[in-house]
Amino acid sequence: MCALQAWQLLSKNFEHSLLNPTDLEARANMQLGAYFAGMSIEASMLGVCHSCANPLTAHYSITHGVAIGLMLPHVVRFNSATVAQDYVTLSGSVEQLLGMCQQFLTAAKLPTRLRDVGVHEGILPLLAHEANEQWTARFNPRDVTESDILTLYQAAW
Repeated sequence: MCALQAWQLLSKNFEHSLLNPTDLEARANMQLGAYFAGMSIEASMLGVCHSCANPLTAHYSITHGVAIGLMLPHVVRFNSATVAQDYVTLSGSVEQLLGMCQQFLTAAKLPTRLRDVGVHEGILPLLAHEANEQWTARFNPRDVTESDILTLYQAAW
């Protein structure tokens, strides 16, 4: 319930609040959406997207939220093998959700490729190993291995 409420508030207000930062209603909806997202994290924990973001921050000082954004479309595609129906509930189809993720990254002027933020391809196996060691990977809705994580990084590179 909290995740769905968060998504409804955040997805409807994200771009608008970026384009209209003085719109207090949109900003309030973003804050409320963030609150519900935090509540849903407490109920379900995190997943492989966060475990992939942590080594990127540690090795490259990439802001955690930027690292999440870089990895999110690839993790959504990976997890869709298990939770596609949940994604359909959010946006109509997995492809529409992926398109929305891309749209949000573009609206926020965030990078979409690891190479664009200086990540070297040769470090991807080390990042995958470190991400696999993160406890957050164990709460992913689809079981994930170090090899899966390497594939996610390669897709994002």
